[in-house]
Amino acid sequence: MTSRASLIEMTAAARAAIANPSRIAIVGGLPEPRFELFHAASSLCSQKVRTVLHEKAFSYRSNDMLILSTMGSEGLVPAEHYSPAYIRLRLVAARELNREFVSGYSGRTSVETEGFDPCVVPLLVDHEAGRVIADSQRICIYLDGVSREPLQLVPDAPDTRAEVMRQVGIVDRIPNGALLYGFHPDADLRPEALKASMQTVYDYKVMALERLIADNAGEPELVAAYHAKIVKESGGKRVCHDAAFQRAARQKTGQLLSDLERDLAAGSFGCTNGHSFSLADVLWGVNLVRLNYLGLASMWDALPHVTRYFDVLARRPSLCKEAIRASLDSMPHSRYMDAVADCTAEAIA
Repeated sequence: MTSRASLIEMTAAARAAIANPSRIAIVGGLPEPRFELFHAASSLCSQKVRTVLHEKAFSYRSNDMLILSTMGSEGLVPAEHYSPAYIRLRLVAARELNREFVSGYSGRTSVETEGFDPCVVPLLVDHEAGRVIADSQRICIYLDGVSREPLQLVPDAPDTRAEVMRQVGIVDRIPNGALLYGFHPDADLRPEALKASMQTVYDYKVMALERLIADNAGEPELVAAYHAKIVKESGGKRVCHDAAFQRAARQKTGQLLSDLERDLAAGSFGCTNGHSFSLADVLWGVNLVRLNYLGLASMWDALPHVTRYFDVLARRPSLCKEAIRASLDSMPHSRYMDAVADCTAEAIA
C-alpha cells in the first residue's frame, strides 16, 4: 500500500519528467483537484479518458506527455512516459491489477487480453482515495462510479448495462496499434508526415529503452518493465510491413464495424437509438474519429446506421474537443478530418 505522502511525492516526480511546464494545466475550476491525469493529446486511449472527464465535468490536473522518442540535434530524446519516475508510478497501478507484463505484439492495446504495458499512457491518480489506476477502460469505469452526476455512463439496469459493457469490450478488441503504426500494402491512407515518422518510430523506441535499462540497472523492477516494452515494440516492428498481418487487422476492423451496424440497426444500444449517452458511445466515438483520421471512414460507406452514428457523435461537445480537436492539434494534418473540423461551431449551435 502506497502512503498518501509517498503518492504525492511520486506523482510530483513523474510530473517533473514533462520538459515544457506549459503542458501541465488545471482543467476545470478547482485549484487542487482530486484527479490527476498523465496522458497525451494524440493518444487514443487518453482521448477516451478525457472524454469521460469532460462528460462528468470533473476538474483535474492535466499532464500532457510527449509519447514518441525523437532524434534531436543533440541525439536521441526519449519519450516522456518512459521516464523512470513515471514508470515507478505506473507500477503502483500494476500491483493493483496483478497482471503479467505484456509479452508480445498483437496490434491491440487491451490489458484484458494483451497484459500490462508498463510504458504507456493514460494513468489516473485519485489523490482523495490514494489510488493509481491504469488502463483506459478501467479508468473510465472508475470515474463513472465516483459520481452519477451530471450523467451516468454505465447504466444500472442489468440488460442495458450488459449491452453497454459488451460494446466496451468490442471496442477494446479493435487493432488500433496496427492501424496507426502499420503500413498497409494496398491502401495506406495515413498522412504522409505520419508515415514518415513511423519509418523510424520502433527503432527510436528500442534505442531509448535500451539506454534506460543501462541507466537504471540497479532497479530490477524498472529493468523488467523496460524489457517487456522492448519485446512488445520489437514485435510491432516485425509486422509493421507484414502484408498479411496488416490486411488481417483491416479485415478485423471491417468485421467489427459490420457488427456495429447490426447492433445499431437492432437498437440494442446507442444514443442514436433513444438510449442515454453511455460509455459505449464514448469509446465508439473516439475510435470512429481515429478511423476517420486514418482515412478509413469509407469502411462504413455502406453502413447507414454507423454513418449516422458517427455524424451524431462528431457533434458531441466532449468528443469534438477531446477526440477531434485534440487530433487536429497534435497529429499531422489528415485531409479526412476536414469534414469534421468545424465540429466546435456545430456543437455549440
